[in-house]
Amino acid sequence: MWIWPVPSSAIVNYLPSNLNFKDGVAFIGKTSLLDVAKEYGTPLYVYDWEHLKDNIDHFTSAFGEETYFRYAAKAFICKALVKELDNKGWGIDVVSGGEMATVQAVTGTLENSLFNGTFKHKEEIEFFMQHNGGHISVDNRYEIPILEMIAKKLDRKQPVIMRINLDVGAETHPMVLTSGYDQQFGISIGFAEEALQQIYKSKHLLFSGVHVHIGSQIKEPDRYRKAMSECADFLNSHPASVEREVVFDAGGGFFSPYAGDELDHELKVYADSIHEGIKEHWSGSYKVMIEPGRALVNNPGVILYTAGAIKDDRGNKPYVLVDGGMSDNPRPALYGSEHKLFNISGGKSGEDTVHAVSGRHCESGDLLVKEAMLPSDTASGDILMSTSTGAYTYAMASNYNRVPKSCVVAIDKSEVFELVSRQSFEDTFIKDI
Repeated sequence: MWIWPVPSSAIVNYLPSNLNFKDGVAFIGKTSLLDVAKEYGTPLYVYDWEHLKDNIDHFTSAFGEETYFRYAAKAFICKALVKELDNKGWGIDVVSGGEMATVQAVTGTLENSLFNGTFKHKEEIEFFMQHNGGHISVDNRYEIPILEMIAKKLDRKQPVIMRINLDVGAETHPMVLTSGYDQQFGISIGFAEEALQQIYKSKHLLFSGVHVHIGSQIKEPDRYRKAMSECADFLNSHPASVEREVVFDAGGGFFSPYAGDELDHELKVYADSIHEGIKEHWSGSYKVMIEPGRALVNNPGVILYTAGAIKDDRGNKPYVLVDGGMSDNPRPALYGSEHKLFNISGGKSGEDTVHAVSGRHCESGDLLVKEAMLPSDTASGDILMSTSTGAYTYAMASNYNRVPKSCVVAIDKSEVFELVSRQSFEDTFIKDI
């Protein structure tokens, strides 16, 4: 019997939208994940590509095509994803030369990119401008003369937006909070006017708007309204900015569920809140920019592992050792993140009982799930699936213990294709001198 999840336009499902089970075996569409694991090996990142594309379309529909969509590449980036986004009219939010180079290699330009970050290397700034980079988000007063110097060298008028640090943080994990007085991001509101005057005086920088990013996993749309309202109030007190269409960049942080914790808000509610906040103090022409990342790629992604030893001599619960760990998903070790885990091998008859699932690394913190509900007859060789792992997993992967980085594949209807190939042993030391 096929069991299909109920589709919804709200962000409620932490599973890939085309994930289904038959006799305990997981499928995306009609493609068996056991077959995919057998062909490509494990650990293996798998994306439901149709779900991911639907997420892009949902954002476009909710916010309107006139919005500047800048996907946050730090969540996950590969050439195929950049191409998909470019085909749908989206640009990319980049924070490094490597991300820029990936985008430029696919599209031939950075004109639809936003350059973010607290420390921008001069080489990165020059690369961005040389390839017709779209907007640069000014994070601090220190970088303004550097941007001016490089733009002058290239005889360029570079559009910039100014990132303001407001006291409007999100109620979220402290490690993903990006706004507030005790955070390193942006220009404090008390110094924003001084920075704005620096930009106005520049002959090679064009002030184009303001930028905030208040954190991740934001469940309350009203926080966007408050942030945009403060930005609009700030700009409204500076008449020089009224003469042109300005950009209000609301950042990202849109909620993405990890364990079935439902969110009732449609994306349109977020869009309406952003526009409402702007219009409280701004009557001039403007465009909204947003930077979704996790909300696009997280739930379409899963990681497949192979179970090794089952240690049932640990006291109150057995330990399942798997062939991956903190090198392919560091989030549990870094943030205490919890990901749902399923045994997708089929043919299991045991009741679900508590298991600890541990990674392969020589590190006591390499515990993927402290209390996973798995069948009591889970055995060595079974394939386990970790959900909501499409964001900040491969993007944060490492070669810790010189373990090769895993393969990334996508399933689009019945087609399976590689996004990133698996590293070899030799790849882990290829840069050694």
